[in-house]
Amino acid sequence: YYLDGKQMTGVTTILSVISKPQLISWASRMAIDYVREHLDDIYGVYKVDDEKFEELLKNAQNAHAQKRDKAADIGSQAHKWCEVWIKAIMSGGEPIRPQKELSLMTDNFLKWVGEAKPRFLASEKVVYSKEKFYAGTLDFVAEIDGKTYLGDIKTGSGIYQEMWLQTAGYQLALEETEPEMKIDGHIIVNITKDGKLNVETHYDYETAKQGFLACLAIYKILNNQL
Repeated sequence: YYLDGKQMTGVTTILSVISKPQLISWASRMAIDYVREHLDDIYGVYKVDDEKFEELLKNAQNAHAQKRDKAADIGSQAHKWCEVWIKAIMSGGEPIRPQKELSLMTDNFLKWVGEAKPRFLASEKVVYSKEKFYAGTLDFVAEIDGKTYLGDIKTGSGIYQEMWLQTAGYQLALEETEPEMKIDGHIIVNITKDGKLNVETHYDYETAKQGFLACLAIYKILNNQL
């Protein structure tokens, strides 16, 4: 994101200051799983082929990154499908058909749409704050049961508290550029690759906003931007 030729900080980059210790144990489990799966190969080259042995150990060390990137690719495809589907609905066009390999995720998105009956007002909307010099892209704004929600589609394993800080960051920027757009609450639609659908709403914007601003302050301190 750029403003007047100067790069702005992204919302998700700002929130990267939040520690995620659970990822450390997850990465350790991925390494153990790799070793378990390739134990015969490791045993076969141990003290016989040092170069191959070190290669297998390095693969174990990076196993979490390979699994993360594979999951991120599937998640990105499903997320993109939802974006295209929403835009087609908003424009009055023909919605695209779900891709078979993504059906566990996209079917649940359509299930939520069928149950919640959202009227989409915006999709992939870039928002920014000149005052605080950050930007981001919110997934959608939709009216549901007479209330206007700022929404985010997540394809990970669940819904976590820092996600509300992310949507608060989007709303804070939206308030600066489009104060006429009133947001009643936030909603996260979580479609997982193993076929689960989690949907949560959040109305404590003020608390989430303070959390986001705290992350922004920490980010600026760490990056000498104050």
